Amino acid sequence: MTRSPQPRRWSRFAGYAMMAAAGVGAALVPTPSVQEATGPLVYLWAGFLTVGGLLSAYGAATDRWIGEHIGLPLLWAAFGVYALILASLLAPASVVASLALAAFALLLFGRWRDVVAIRREATREADHQ
Repeated sequence: MTRSPQPRRWSRFAGYAMMAAAGVGAALVPTPSVQEATGPLVYLWAGFLTVGGLLSAYGAATDRWIGEHIGLPLLWAAFGVYALILASLLAPASVVASLALAAFALLLFGRWRDVVAIRREATREADHQ
């Protein structure tokens, strides 16, 4: 069973789609602080946002856990990197923004743990059939 027992969550789909769009934007117009801190890896983080957002949006739209299971680690890694870079600037506004992004990364990690539990239950149910 690859479908989650939860109803479709269109708000999650929209949020993940916006993350994917942000990734495309970050690749086309890289943030100067991220580009300075990571060099050409700025495109890797943008790719993580794009691919992670697309996979997670697919999972949310189709109620299939596999999309979020693969996409969420990419998203939380990208947001974590952005949070660390903002924190390293040590400007008060950057540190505050860093806390918000880090909190968001932790929320995505928590969602991923929920998806892992769904995956385990789906695997267990498939094994008993």
